[in-house]
Amino acid sequence: MLRQVYILKKGNIIYEKDFGRVLTFENFQSIFKEVEAEVSRGLLDDFGSTHFFKYRIIYTVDSELDLLFIFIIGFNDDLETVKRELKKLKTEFLVSFGDIIDNLDPSLLEIFDPLIESIHKKIRTKISLVGFSGVGKTTITKLISAGEIPDTHIPTITGKVSTIKIGKLVFHLWDFAGQEQFSYLWSDFIYGSDAVLLITDSTLENVEKSRYFVELIKEQTPNAHSAAIANKQDLDNALSVEKIEEILGIKAYSMIAIEPGNRDKMIQIVADILEMNTEESTLLKPLFERDKLIQLAKQSLENGDLAESVQYFDKIADLCLKLGDDALYREFYDKAQKFKRYLH
Repeated sequence: MLRQVYILKKGNIIYEKDFGRVLTFENFQSIFKEVEAEVSRGLLDDFGSTHFFKYRIIYTVDSELDLLFIFIIGFNDDLETVKRELKKLKTEFLVSFGDIIDNLDPSLLEIFDPLIESIHKKIRTKISLVGFSGVGKTTITKLISAGEIPDTHIPTITGKVSTIKIGKLVFHLWDFAGQEQFSYLWSDFIYGSDAVLLITDSTLENVEKSRYFVELIKEQTPNAHSAAIANKQDLDNALSVEKIEEILGIKAYSMIAIEPGNRDKMIQIVADILEMNTEESTLLKPLFERDKLIQLAKQSLENGDLAESVQYFDKIADLCLKLGDDALYREFYDKAQKFKRYLH
């Protein structure tokens, strides 16, 4: 997934576009010093690369104009495609602004937004749904893509790829066959995923059995974002999300996929797992509000204002509950209750 784009002139950022949360300003300054040192060692019009945790930084320069072009991507993205698109951006920029670069008004660079969005589409973001047969993978696929919700379970044979949009961004959603006779295909299907959603039916038997997929994710695509979707939470024998997280050892979200009204919630979960830029779509506003409130709560605690912190904790807990992040809901709910007792 193309996560961030930067164009710099003499070390100053003149254009940036964020699709996902990766680098803070401080992180970027540190990475830039590393890139600058590499460029000074002789990188001319070729490509250079470095990394930051789960992410790869690909860059190229124009030495004559002192320009630096940077893509921040996932480790699973195809490098040849990324380099081709980065070269396209560089070429388009030089054709458009090369002659006026010293007197360039940065606001003019907004004309590059459509090009960057088309590049994001070409560096295909792969989201894979895994899980055993009957847990609701196809229902969740249809839920995300606004398809018709199936009334009965029809086993998916081998796999299906759907295209989904979140705001202006395009993603490819892979739904695998969950029958065990197709298990020999699972490794190939999951390879190269940017995100993997492990779907369970929330029963103890299925969740324990699904630990197989947790290990498969670690083996085949260790740099992918991953989480469990605890489907069928409306059933009497459904385990709590906290218990499912304990068994699987990964983040889990609650879901009832047969309810069409949960489409927005499911898309918000996907965006949360991918750590998308929450300003890309108004649909992601609850995620933006949650992250903002967490920062405000942290500031209140640092300032010693416990009463204000409690108000933020309550609001964060409510947003987490709506999102299906039961574990984070419980964390902030418990904090709010603890501080309320202390204040009284």
